[in-house]
Amino acid sequence: MSDVVNSEQTDRRSVEERREQLIDAAIQVLATEGLGRATTRNITEQANLALGAFHYAFRSKDELLESVIERVVSATERVLQDAAEDVRDEPNRAIARMLEEFWEFIDETPDLQLAQYELTVHALRNPKMRRLAVDQHRRYTAAIRGVLDQVPGSPEGQEAEDLARYIVATMDGLVLHRLVEEDVEAGRRRLTLHQTALQSLVEGHTGEQNSMVG
Repeated sequence: MSDVVNSEQTDRRSVEERREQLIDAAIQVLATEGLGRATTRNITEQANLALGAFHYAFRSKDELLESVIERVVSATERVLQDAAEDVRDEPNRAIARMLEEFWEFIDETPDLQLAQYELTVHALRNPKMRRLAVDQHRRYTAAIRGVLDQVPGSPEGQEAEDLARYIVATMDGLVLHRLVEEDVEAGRRRLTLHQTALQSLVEGHTGEQNSMVG
C-alpha cells in the first residue's frame, strides 16, 4: 500500500515539476523570441524535455500560456501586497515605498515583464483568454488600493479606484519604456519623477479634503 502511495506522490510531483519547467521555458522563449516562436516544440526544447512531456503536463498551449500569465500576475501581486504590509509604520511614504519595491522587482525580472506584454496583447486578441488580461489589471488595482488605504486622507470610493488604475496605467508605460531603453539609471530617474508627481497628486487631494472639512 505504501509503495502505491509513494508512486502516486512521485507522479504528482513529477507533473508539477514538469509544469514549472515548461512555464520557465515558455517565459524565456516569449522574452527572447516572441509569441510567434513559442511553439510547443521550442518550449519543450528550452525546458530540456521530450515533446511528449508537454501533453503530460498541459492539455494545450493556451493552457500553458494561461499558467504563464498566472505566474507573472501572482509574482507582481505579491510584490505590491508586501509593499502594503511594509508601509504601515510610515504611511506618508506609502506610495514612494510601493513604487521602489515594485521597481526593484522590475529590474530583477526583465524577461518576465517582456513575456507579460506579449501575453497581455495575445489575451486581448483571444476571446477565450481576454478575461485573463482584465483580471490581471483588476488584481494589480486591488493591490495598489491596499497601499493607498494606508495613506491618511487618500481618496476613497471611485476616486481611489481611479487613482489606483491611473497608477497601474502609468507604471505600465514606465516599465515598457524601461524594457525598450534598457537603461537602468534612466529608468530610476523617471521613477523618481513619477513618485514626486503621485505624491503631489495625493497630497493635493488630501488638502482639498481638509479644506472641505474646515
